[in-house]
Amino acid sequence: MKSITSKNHTAKIFCTKAFCECGSGITAVMPCFIFEALETLRMPMDTTREHVMQDEVKPNWWVLCLTFAAVVLDGFDTVALGVSIPSMSKAWGVEPAHFTPALALTSAGVAIGYMAVGRLVAKLGTRNVIFSAVALFTIGSLLTAWSGSIVELTILRFLTGLGLGAVLPAAVSHATATNPLRLRQSIAVVVMTGISFGALIAGLAGGVVISALGWGWVFILGAIASGVLLPFLWIGLSGRHESITPANHSEAKHHAAVSRLFDKPVRSKTLLLWSFSFLIFAVYYVFSSWLPTLLTSYGFGPGMAPLGSAALGVGSIVGAGVLLLGSRRRRMTSVLACTSAAAVVFLVISAFLGPDKALLLIVFGGVGLGLQAGMIGQAAVAVTLYPQATVTAGVGWAASLGRLGSVVGPIFGGMLIGLGADTGTIVFSVCIPVLVALALVLILGRITAGRNATPETSQLDNEHLAAPPGR
Repeated sequence: MKSITSKNHTAKIFCTKAFCECGSGITAVMPCFIFEALETLRMPMDTTREHVMQDEVKPNWWVLCLTFAAVVLDGFDTVALGVSIPSMSKAWGVEPAHFTPALALTSAGVAIGYMAVGRLVAKLGTRNVIFSAVALFTIGSLLTAWSGSIVELTILRFLTGLGLGAVLPAAVSHATATNPLRLRQSIAVVVMTGISFGALIAGLAGGVVISALGWGWVFILGAIASGVLLPFLWIGLSGRHESITPANHSEAKHHAAVSRLFDKPVRSKTLLLWSFSFLIFAVYYVFSSWLPTLLTSYGFGPGMAPLGSAALGVGSIVGAGVLLLGSRRRRMTSVLACTSAAAVVFLVISAFLGPDKALLLIVFGGVGLGLQAGMIGQAAVAVTLYPQATVTAGVGWAASLGRLGSVVGPIFGGMLIGLGADTGTIVFSVCIPVLVALALVLILGRITAGRNATPETSQLDNEHLAAPPGR
């Protein structure tokens, strides 16, 4: 334990230095996060009898890597449009605010994918859903590269969003179901962090690709990477890990129903989690969609503006590391309260900054840390609130409410930009929903702590939720 603590301390120092260097040093934060993730997966998180029985079960690294990779590509494609808007706006001769429908419909498609994934998994199994969803957003991304109008772009991004939305909940469900129960929360955080890595890659590579080859190649390269992954998903997720669903189809449909999330033991928790997810996603996507555009007002050119997305991505990865470390000693809801408070602090600081490019990127990285930690953490909370048979639906619906927020976020940001609001006004406007989200997660933590105060209460809740129809 002493050597592990020492290594963790060294990793934290390395991570802080790498983040502060920005630019080419940004990618140095990746080894730090990977180190922390591996250390967390090696350490037991629960000493109850059920978990101790599973101590000899090792993590399924192959499945974990494949599901993580699928989510990385999901994150890349999600951010690709926001990174490309400054160049597309110039090439098409339209104002950036005209891309608001495409951003909003992308999020709408993702929200529908989130809501539908529980039923799809119940019918097809997680492996088939993951493969089909990746194939769909691969085709959609490829076609986006040849879109020539706002209307074409909006339609293609909506269809792409359907695939993007189905990947994440199915990947989290598959990864948690095929790994030891004691690691469920950590596995969920690791897989969800793929979104941050994808955003980071899009932000770092986007400017270079756009400058050298044009905006279309951002989508083409993403499609090529997804196409390469497809055969590995088909082969690697087959066999005994092919279909994570109950053996009885009617029972599977029962567990996938949204009504299961409103059973008495979890009704209030579900509502609080959904509200928290909606607000955090809405604020994050204001910046994910419009930060490259906002940074142009600080003197960032079209080639440098994507570094704003990279800064959000770096902060997001650091935030995921904070979740992994914090969840060892504190409830996830307590960790999310701290990261939400951090988001507010960094937002306020950013409103008073001048045109110092390096400092702006660092502070917006802090915003990404607080907000993306909430986006990742809400899935980790969901996998612990519901039994495994209901996890896909629980994760999917919580994320879908978040995605509904991500529809509202870009629209709200686009309206403010269209009205000529400066960055400071936009920043102060989004502080309010983050403060509300902070209050909600504190309440959720209080309710969860009270309800799970005794093993008997927790066991009764799980038995009630897991009961098949007619019981």
